[in-house]
Amino acid sequence: MLIPSLFLTILLLCSLLLRYHIRLRKEIEGIARTTKDIRSGQLNRRYRLYTRHNYLQDLGGELNRMVDSFQAALERIRTLEDERKRMISNLSHDLRTPLTSLLGYMEALRTDPSLTEEERAAFLRIAADKGQALMTLLEQFFELARLESDGSAPELEEINLTDLLPEVVLGFYPDFTRVEITPSLDLPDKPVYARGDAAYVRRILNNLLSNALRYGTDGREIGLSLREENGLAWMEVWDRGQGIPPQELSRVFDRLYTGEASRNRNIRGTGLGLTIVKHLVEQQGGRIEVSSLPGERTVFSVGLPSLSVSRKM
Repeated sequence: MLIPSLFLTILLLCSLLLRYHIRLRKEIEGIARTTKDIRSGQLNRRYRLYTRHNYLQDLGGELNRMVDSFQAALERIRTLEDERKRMISNLSHDLRTPLTSLLGYMEALRTDPSLTEEERAAFLRIAADKGQALMTLLEQFFELARLESDGSAPELEEINLTDLLPEVVLGFYPDFTRVEITPSLDLPDKPVYARGDAAYVRRILNNLLSNALRYGTDGREIGLSLREENGLAWMEVWDRGQGIPPQELSRVFDRLYTGEASRNRNIRGTGLGLTIVKHLVEQQGGRIEVSSLPGERTVFSVGLPSLSVSRKM
């Protein structure tokens, strides 16, 4: 009786081991098939293991997370490639347009003897404007390339923003006079100090005010304000012009993105100024935000680390 019982026990154990082996093999084969599908480009496939083996569940989970990361990286690469193509296309167009116009006017000056002195003077003035637009675009493009390559670092120091903001606005006096707008300047009673690079801050405010003068003059109000909140010194440039549609707000800092307003050739920008502003702000450890109610109020807010509290101590 002992030998048959032992034999049956061994047979049962072998049967269980064989069943375990077959199930494990099927699960491993499933992992292999899914891996081949993913390798062939089917990135929507995932490992679904109905198993009680913890190590296989852990393996499947890790593989799924790896595929998720790979898919996210691939999507990012595709987005960057699309952005690169769009940037090259836009840059090519923006370079070609003023250059073609410039060459056209220069050719007319060279070959048309019937032009009057007034016409020649007008053509020269237009050609100079086109050349300046081309130079501005190239300068901004190379400035952005330098910023993105980390070729420079800001010289962070204490800045008295209460003194700096009026200086910047005063530099735009001819521009505001030309469009017959008196800028609003709202400063707190006490000085506001921030940690940053004064040259960077001037470039930021110059770009934002230029942007407001380009797109916001139809509202007849442009302003600059200063406040402190949650450890940051906030500079705000605002206008009551045409504004930015909600669907464009998330893209205003993209390279060469000029939005709906760019369709009007009279106010077309380069699409690089706000991208440069964003880089300058971030290199100083600051924040930049934008809000807009089209036709009512558009605000660009730049926050730098405040030093006013530390000065009081």
